[in-house]
Amino acid sequence: MRPLRQESKRQERYLTHPGRAVVSGGALLALVLVTAVLIPVGPLGIDSRWAELMQDIQQPWLKQVALVFNALGRGWSWVTIAAIAIVLASARRWVALVAFAVTEAVTSFLVAVIKALVDRPRPVDQIIHPHGSSFPSGHAAYAAATTVALVLLFTMPGRNRWPWFTLAALASAGMAWSRTYLQVHWLSDVAAGATLGLAVTLTTFATIQILQQHRSGEALYEPPVHSGAREVETQSARR
Repeated sequence: MRPLRQESKRQERYLTHPGRAVVSGGALLALVLVTAVLIPVGPLGIDSRWAELMQDIQQPWLKQVALVFNALGRGWSWVTIAAIAIVLASARRWVALVAFAVTEAVTSFLVAVIKALVDRPRPVDQIIHPHGSSFPSGHAAYAAATTVALVLLFTMPGRNRWPWFTLAALASAGMAWSRTYLQVHWLSDVAAGATLGLAVTLTTFATIQILQQHRSGEALYEPPVHSGAREVETQSARR
């Protein structure tokens, strides 16, 4: 895990290849925007089939699980965001705090704008009754943005963070499932929402890392050399 406190002169590093992350995030965002233009008002075939499957597996305990996700993505989302912000501020990780705040703000803003422009109706057989249009899912966008941001904020770049990314993916998938189980979103809504959240997070964190490194004159991040490799290099230099 990444240490909470950073040295004042130490640069925040979230991604091994921030340039690639900017390109990937931009491509994902473009995909969501194109989908928003092309998505029909009514459900796609896969949307209808998935909605029927969710109706077929209705169980009281699954409903309770889905309602927990609903609460986490609604009122409790601000508690989570505030808690993460307090942790970053306490550690004086100001750049990280800015990256996180921008990610959450931009995600919410884009969801609201796209919802207003697309104005897609929600499914009719809703178990709960949220406000607003259906595309994209704000809950799914929030879950993807927040969980991926947590991995970038509190783990070090490298292969060892893949278990954490797996947990982030599972949490995001759980939120997306819950929205379709509660019949408040189509499958394409939650897919677009999760993609949007991921796109904003990658683009924001990578851009801030690149700007910070350019400002300090540092080269873009390269994976750290293991201590054993450093000893070999030192011994070779002495010889």
